Amino acid sequence: VFEFVEGSIFLMESLLQQAREHCSTVMPGYTHHQHAVATTFGHLLLSFAEALGRDVQRFVHWFALFNKNPLGAAAGYGTTFNLDRQLTSKLLGFDGPTENVTDSITQRWEPEAELAYDVAAMMDHLSTMAQTLILLSTGEFNMIRLNDRHCTGSSIMPQKRNPCSLEVIKAKTSFAHGMLVSLLSIGKGLFMGYNRDTQWTKYWIMDLVDESKPALSVMTDVIRLLQVNKIQMFKQAQEEFAGATSLMEWMVRHGSLPMRKAKMVVEKAVKYSEKEGRGKVSYQSLMKALAEMKVNIPIKEKDVEEMQRPEKILAQTLSIGTPSEKRVKENITSLQKRVKTKRDWLIHKRNGIEKAKA
Repeated sequence: VFEFVEGSIFLMESLLQQAREHCSTVMPGYTHHQHAVATTFGHLLLSFAEALGRDVQRFVHWFALFNKNPLGAAAGYGTTFNLDRQLTSKLLGFDGPTENVTDSITQRWEPEAELAYDVAAMMDHLSTMAQTLILLSTGEFNMIRLNDRHCTGSSIMPQKRNPCSLEVIKAKTSFAHGMLVSLLSIGKGLFMGYNRDTQWTKYWIMDLVDESKPALSVMTDVIRLLQVNKIQMFKQAQEEFAGATSLMEWMVRHGSLPMRKAKMVVEKAVKYSEKEGRGKVSYQSLMKALAEMKVNIPIKEKDVEEMQRPEKILAQTLSIGTPSEKRVKENITSLQKRVKTKRDWLIHKRNGIEKAKA
């Protein structure tokens, strides 16, 4: 658990470092694999760091939940030897002994299954990061470039730079899911006391830890060495009607239009602009849509252009958690504090265990 916490902290710090450098690096946000609205690369990286922060919290909770000493439970009903379970707990670095020896033996699959869930959730987050970075690094997106050390060549095609490190993380995530289901299944039909079924949980959890643990350090290195194509990101943030939503919201605020009608107007304007071969709503198309919908809003051509500029959109996205530069910097500060708190927890717990061993 400590290694997962530490690895997650290192990755979060790497994400925070890159986010500081790219808090104003404009890029398109996506939904359904299509352009949605403008965001920043820094904000994207912080979304990954937030998810990892929850992973750390789960590992910390796991430790608090299961750091109890089962020694003395024997086969599930204790022993006639007069053991001092408080003393053995202190000597071994546990928070204390389990309060019911039958529970700790019957449910000896549960700590492994809980840890497996925590690991699987973490791997899901890493897999999402991997898939995002893979797509952004393709020639079609061309927004980032992975370092050579995280790519491999093809068995036949000499030009290839395959993102194999990230693809392996995705594969290991599937493995983690399988181990989690196996561990949960062990606990479904146990009788009171010791059952040999639960012995197999030890093999599976060790395999899961061994397979999953390197993913954190690999992803940390991927983020640290990432190259960002700011020009391409900004270019694509202005295409595929990424400013249409902001234009619609402007019409609601300044034209006193109901949201439903404003959306219908902009939808029509998008279709007309597409026929013109444009990637953003044109003034002419908007005027045509307004006339067709019998809507009269005093709007100038420069306003139509201005409301679709990604910098303008981000400057007006002011609420907490949004991609504006101010909010991104606040998010960075908040995450830094949370990282420090978890690092302090890790140091405290490790020192306590080492002291107990001494």
